[in-house]
Order: sequence, then structure tokens, then C-alpha cells
Amino acid sequence: MSRNSWAQIKENKNFNVLIYRRGLMALVFSLGLSCLLVLLIFNRYLARPNPDYYATNGALPPIMLTALPAPNMSSTSLLPPDPPNDERVKVIPQ
Repeated sequence: MSRNSWAQIKENKNFNVLIYRRGLMALVFSLGLSCLLVLLIFNRYLARPNPDYYATNGALPPIMLTALPAPNMSSTSLLPPDPPNDERVKVIPQ
């Protein structure tokens, strides 16, 4: 075999090695990026803030409630009593 054919064989092997190396590096980069995105999504999903709860009877502005870890088993109410009704007819603006 001549030197030209040996050089051609070496060049082809080197080309294949470079192609596989680039493909492997692209695959590793893609997997790393995918893992990072999955971790960010799970972090955003698991670290959500507690929701805000409001109560209103329609006559007063909404009252912000505090969330309890358990239901209210006591005899006291959680909300203050409604204001006394003055029996006047109130016109609802349109």
C-alpha cells in the first residue's frame, strides 16, 4: 500500500472518531440540560407558596383568612360576627 492510501485510511478513521465524539458530547449536553430542566420544574412545583383564602358576605370587603393545619374543632367561630343589619334598602349600582 502506498503512503497516500495509508493517509486516506488514517484520515477516515480520524473523521469517524471526531464525528462520534461530537455526537457523544451533544448527547451528554442534551441529557444534562434535560436533567437541569426537570429539576427546575420539580423545584417550582414542590416549592409553591401557600394559597390565600378570603371570605365575604357581599356587604363587606373580603377578609383574608389564615389557613389552619386542621379543622376547627373548638366552639369559637373563626370569623367575627356579621354587622347588624339596619334594614334599609340598599341600591346596587349598575
